[in-house]
Amino acid sequence: MRAKIKPLAEQVIVVTAATSGLGLAIAKKAAQAGASLLLTSADEPAVRRLAEEINAAGGRAHAVAGDLADSDACAKVARAAIARFGGFDTWITAGGDEAACTNGAREAAAQLKAGARSGVLIHMSERPLGSEIRHALKTYGRAVTLSQVSLPRGLKSFEGAAAAALYAALDPLGQISLTARGKLSGATMAHKHQRLIVSVGVLALAGIAIWVGRKNIAAAARPLVARSVRPLVLAAARRRPLQAATLAAKHPRQAMKLAAALR
Repeated sequence: MRAKIKPLAEQVIVVTAATSGLGLAIAKKAAQAGASLLLTSADEPAVRRLAEEINAAGGRAHAVAGDLADSDACAKVARAAIARFGGFDTWITAGGDEAACTNGAREAAAQLKAGARSGVLIHMSERPLGSEIRHALKTYGRAVTLSQVSLPRGLKSFEGAAAAALYAALDPLGQISLTARGKLSGATMAHKHQRLIVSVGVLALAGIAIWVGRKNIAAAARPLVARSVRPLVLAAARRRPLQAATLAAKHPRQAMKLAAALR
């Protein structure tokens, strides 16, 4: 089954390469959203400083230093998330070489399956995950939902990309693409709001059908309207007979039409 997605404030999120660039932007935005964070980076002083800053501001963060290109270091990060927070819900690969991304994806999938916990793996890169790791992820069944966030070359806004990562943590779309300014692409927005688009399309078709068949609809609706309005008109005429007679005398054609419609 599909991963059960929690609100960000209830999620535990692992952020790799968390001390600079995209990883730092994601860590700060996720902390603002109330998520518990396991932060990792090869720069130990920097990642510990970042965790301290988030905790001092009222957030929840734990730092683990390590180079995820080393599979043992990657396993250490996953174990730390389990020891500190009882597990994790989302693993965001925000930087590192291909080996680090592959190790992170494999470790996240393995730990999620071992803990009988569904979760989201978000891979952020200019290049997609290789076929080998995609094949490996399939062996872990449906415990992991994979979202690939395709970063454009020369990305100008880490803020937009960080927001895309958190979109994926809440609604894994599978494939998310960004513009050079860090905004969601048109195709991604259409996918994200496909239910709304379908609803608008259905309403548009219904509107067209009503317009084309308006004469028939009006003919069918007229008796229902007459039955509803007739008692109100008669009651008003009984309460103010003089005014009703005066209006009928002034506007005889309209009075005749109204009487005919209310038969």
